[in-house]
Amino acid sequence: MKRILVGFVAVSIVVFGIASLFFVGYTQSLPAPTVDRVGFPTGYKDTYKLLYVFDNYQNRQIRKVYGNDVAASVSPGQVFNFPYGSIILFESYTVRQDSSGEPVLDENGRFIPVDLTTIFVMRKERGFGEDYKEIRNGEWEYVAYRPDGSVSTPPSATGSCALCHLTGGGLNLSSISRNVGAQWDYVFRPDLYFSSGSGALPKGVLQHYIFVPSTIHAQAGETVTVYNYDQLIHRIVADDGTFDTGVMNPGASFTVKASAAGSVVSYHCTIHSRVRGSIVVDDPPLALGVTGLTLNPSNVRVGASFSSVLTGANLTDLTYFDIRFRSPGSTTDQEAQNWQRGISASHNVTAGTATGTWTVTGVRPHQESGNHSSSFVTMSVPITVSP
Repeated sequence: MKRILVGFVAVSIVVFGIASLFFVGYTQSLPAPTVDRVGFPTGYKDTYKLLYVFDNYQNRQIRKVYGNDVAASVSPGQVFNFPYGSIILFESYTVRQDSSGEPVLDENGRFIPVDLTTIFVMRKERGFGEDYKEIRNGEWEYVAYRPDGSVSTPPSATGSCALCHLTGGGLNLSSISRNVGAQWDYVFRPDLYFSSGSGALPKGVLQHYIFVPSTIHAQAGETVTVYNYDQLIHRIVADDGTFDTGVMNPGASFTVKASAAGSVVSYHCTIHSRVRGSIVVDDPPLALGVTGLTLNPSNVRVGASFSSVLTGANLTDLTYFDIRFRSPGSTTDQEAQNWQRGISASHNVTAGTATGTWTVTGVRPHQESGNHSSSFVTMSVPITVSP
């Protein structure tokens, strides 16, 4: 295997039914300042230091995090203790996504930016944060701006920012809410800056003296990123000597680009002898092909059931199938993802299903439940629902 050290940077859905999602939320009146004492940092790209770039999988965004000279002056020996005058911001970019809403990765395994939407700014000064009352974050205050400098989230609405930096999420303040932010001076992931972590999505982590997973499976050409999430230093080298990370502090990462299928790269820690891992480059997945769909019976009453059988190449009982369909009298295609798993299944026609002829206009097979990126196989298979 050619190993290139890219960088060490210390449900089934009921037949033809249309599902709805209902979100149950909560409201909580949160205290916050009423005056903007943070201020839009005009010219920050020319005067601030880019600390790190973080691919946020949860929010489907790229966060480019900058700090002014005061914030950037903090050294690993002063970790999580930012001086007064510190200003930290992150630019929030939307990212390119596939048809299933999953982020698309570039050749280096990173999110691909689309639009800069918001600039979130936090500032630390003496006396700041008092108006947040019980959710105060030390002496930080927050405001969010649009790229043109206009206000996106005014000070009076930043209680949610303070709450998140206090608890690590949008958790209602209660007796069980833990003040997780204080240990980092309410600045999340500064270890990526101090340890030069890449900010890419992890394929594996090093924790509690082991790699998780111990064997990483990758595809040819894939960039694999592994982080040191342990609470101590490690130094990882390839067994054949092709790479050496040097000392990795907590938060640091290394990346390896895989090449030929069937090859393996093994590595170990020179400081802790039992810390070992490997990357295995798998063969490309077999191409899935659908050649037919049979619905039996083709005329079914509401409250009854019917079977569906799919035929084609490399289909198994672990294969997922999405369908594209049209309801009676409609000329518009709809889509049901993960409609069936396996080449045969039974489906119930529930009460309330519209009567008339439904038509399956396409089928899409896939091996992973969340991967809906391939194309539909066009077909026309009718089934009639009677009262």
